[in-house]
Formats: sequence, structure tokens, C-alpha cells
Amino acid sequence: MNAMLRMVLLAAVVAAAPVFAQAAEPKVKILAAAEDPTQKTVLVGRNVADNMIVIFEIEPAKAMWMQRGSPPKWTEHAPGKGEIYHVEVKPVDPASKTRISYAEVKFSAVNRDNKKKVSATLPPMWGGSGLHYAANSPLAGDGAYEATITVGVPGFGRDAKNKDLWTKPVTTRFHFKLTGGKLVEVTEPEPEPKN
Repeated sequence: MNAMLRMVLLAAVVAAAPVFAQAAEPKVKILAAAEDPTQKTVLVGRNVADNMIVIFEIEPAKAMWMQRGSPPKWTEHAPGKGEIYHVEVKPVDPASKTRISYAEVKFSAVNRDNKKKVSATLPPMWGGSGLHYAANSPLAGDGAYEATITVGVPGFGRDAKNKDLWTKPVTTRFHFKLTGGKLVEVTEPEPEPKN
């Protein structure tokens, strides 16, 4: 192989390294005791991606008040059949510690054991933990999951100093494992950036 070709190949590998690093498997944290997300909120993970902290939790399913119809009318949306979990995502600006609003948040997960998939666009919600994005879900049974959360480009204006923040979707992955409906493994939370 000539020297020029080796240099081109080396440059391509170096340029692709950040992409490969981002695609790495989430670090697994084995819980000391199984935690029941149908009884309490359980932190599945906290990732830092593209200047955003993405917090992912699973908690008991709950009724939600949402606007429906035309003209919009507030109605209660009770959990559907089998929806025993509430999937909750909190995108946070690490500098101001403020939740990021006006974004489309998508959740998808595959149960690696039975190959079943679940996905949802999570609407913005307000609750005891403040602004978040959430939906009720039955998930896909016991097993180890690979979950992907994408926070779309927020639809709010920015000052000149922050014009380059969140101008493309942020995608991050999480791991969790359900056994007997309880979480036994989650993603090792990344430390919050220091400012």
C-alpha cells in the first residue's frame, strides 16, 4: 500500500472516531435491588450529548390532561390497556440548568430478548417534576432494552451568544433491563458537566 493511500485511510479512521465513540454501548449499572417503576420513579440514565443533558426515567403510568379535538378541549387521557409505565424524558441545558422546551422528543426501544419494539413521540407535559416530555407505555415485556431518545431542534429564538445551540437533533442511547416487571439494570448516569 502506498504512503498516500495509508494517509487517506488513517485520516478517514480519525475523522470517524467521534462517530464510533458516540455509538458505543451505554455503560450498564446493575441495581443493588430490583426497583419497581410501577410503584415509584426510577432513573434509567442521564447522558450528556451535544451540549444537552438528557434524563430518562420510568415511573407508574398516570392519567394526563391534554387538549384534544377542534376546537381544542381539555380532556383526561387515562392509561390505555396494558400501559403500566410512564416513560419520561427531561432535556436540560447544562449551563442554566433549565429544561428545554418547544422540542419534539421521540422515544424508541427494542427488547433485545424478544425483538419487540416500542416507540412514541412524547408530548410536552407539566407535573410534579416540572416541564418534561412523557407518554404511558406497556413497553415490550421482560428483557434487556436498547432505547434511543431524540430531542428535536427546539423551536424558540436564541440570542446571538447562543445561536449555535441545539441547531440539529440530539440523539442518545440508554440501556435498561426488566425482570418480573422490575428494573434490575439501568444506564450508568454520566456526571453533569461543571460550569
